[in-house]
Amino acid sequence: MRFVGTHRDLWEVPLFTPGWRKLWIGSLVLAAVCGFTYGWQERLENPPFDTVIKGKERPEEKLMRKGRYDEAAKAILDTIKDEKKDYFKYESVAFVYGARAAHDPSNREKWLEQAAFYVDKGVSFAPNDPINLMSAAFSTEGIGESSNQPCPYYVKASQYARDAMSEFKTDSIFAGDEKMPTQPLRNDIEKLLGRLRGKMGAACTHQP
Repeated sequence: MRFVGTHRDLWEVPLFTPGWRKLWIGSLVLAAVCGFTYGWQERLENPPFDTVIKGKERPEEKLMRKGRYDEAAKAILDTIKDEKKDYFKYESVAFVYGARAAHDPSNREKWLEQAAFYVDKGVSFAPNDPINLMSAAFSTEGIGESSNQPCPYYVKASQYARDAMSEFKTDSIFAGDEKMPTQPLRNDIEKLLGRLRGKMGAACTHQP
């Protein structure tokens, strides 16, 4: 079982540093060229805390390493001052609960629901941001991969993917001051939608 989500290198970037948003978009574009499907299970079970320079470890990272997931989530949530600007931080909270699900299999579904809640919350504050929608689509697919009841997650991921596609209305987007093409991102969304159709065909057979 894998937790598959957005570009895995996203989580190598220290959370919430200046320019994070630019790096996030850039990593998505790079992922579009290299392929967007990565296994998260190993990363969720073994977050890359060993790459953090001693003395620079962030509170949420230290708390996650100690298994104090609720406190880690709160540490991130406490940094949110304006939800309309900081909505992308909810994706990091979702990651915390995805990691908790990987480490607590007896309560996996409960923590996956929490992860999905925060993905959805991030979307609610920027429903027209194609990068936000794309990230939500891959994250929600990943939640489905880890769930024993994946169908609803795959359906939602598919909707997010279609919404993201519809919001790419131009041939390029700006990441900071850099202009980047949208076609590679469209291509990866098409691949995601094709993959989700297959998964829904298998997982949603007995759904009404």
